[in-house]
Formats: sequence, C-alpha cells, structure tokens
Amino acid sequence: MISPVELRRILAEWRLRMQRVKEILQPPAWNENEWRQFSQGLALLVREHGRSWIIDPNVYWDLRWKLQDGGELICQVEHIPGEKTSLVVAQNGGFAESVGSYTWLWAEFNMEGEFSRDPYWVDGTWKEALMALLTPLDRQSSYLLAGRTDTPDALLLQDGARPNDGGYTRPMLQNGEKPTPAPYSV
Repeated sequence: MISPVELRRILAEWRLRMQRVKEILQPPAWNENEWRQFSQGLALLVREHGRSWIIDPNVYWDLRWKLQDGGELICQVEHIPGEKTSLVVAQNGGFAESVGSYTWLWAEFNMEGEFSRDPYWVDGTWKEALMALLTPLDRQSSYLLAGRTDTPDALLLQDGARPNDGGYTRPMLQNGEKPTPAPYSV
C-alpha cells in the first residue's frame, strides 16, 4: 500500500514532467525584443570565449559545441568596424548532414545594438541549450550540448587572415567555475 504523502510526491513529479513536455511541444514564443537580448548576449559569449581572427578590416569569432544527437552547433560573429555586427548560429551534421548545414539564427546589429535588418530565427531546443549558458545556474534546465569542440584551423588560415591578438579568449567554465550571465549589449 502506498502512503498518501508518497502518492502526492509521485503525482507532483508527473505533473512537472507533463508540464515540461507541454513546454517542449508548445514553447512560449519570444517577441523581437527578447530575440534581440538573447542574440546580443550570445554574441558577447562568442566574442568572450570563441577563437578569433582578423581579415582586414573585419574581425571574426567562432565558438562550437558537439551535440548529443550528433553534429555540432556553430556560433559565429563577424564585426565590420563602424558598420555592423552579424551573428549566425548553425548546425552541421546530425539531422542536417544531408544538406550540409542548417541555420537556426541570423541576426545583424547596427552600431547602436539594434537589429539592422529583420532577424531570422527558428525555435528549437538549440535556444534552450544556449540559454542555459547565459543564465545563472539556479535558473538553468538540462540542455543538449555534449561539450566544446574546436574551431577548424582552416578558418584561421584563410587568405589574408591573421590572429586577433587583441582579443583575449577565456575558456568557459574551468575548475568548477560557475557561469555568469552576459550583459545584454553588443
């Protein structure tokens, strides 16, 4: 015989699981302002932790993660001084293997940090995965990233490319360090 307390605990757990399934199947839609804040935070994360190179006058950053279901999630930032900053999030491999790559997000910002063109985004679990890197630990949920992967050296060896020695790259989460949320400005 199961006790009433144990039954309530089990029902509460299943209620949370069903709520989580509902959130996955019907995620809350973000408005453009929320996408702008997320994109800006993600661009700062990539600039702080990604590998960087310069092809005069543009500066590039690249940050990648392996995905548990196969493939890798790629975040790249291109900064054209005095003009704009672009952010692209794409997936290679996994379900996108047959087409080469799949673009999840493409955003361009003007010098004031506002969208300079209509952003392109596709809702998906990738957003939750990267959101976990931008939120404090006590607000994170589980996510689908399996670990960091390296930027291909071919990107850094392109014609005209040179190292971006001025950009300090800090590895993400060393020695049990906790992530801190990124400020929302580009």
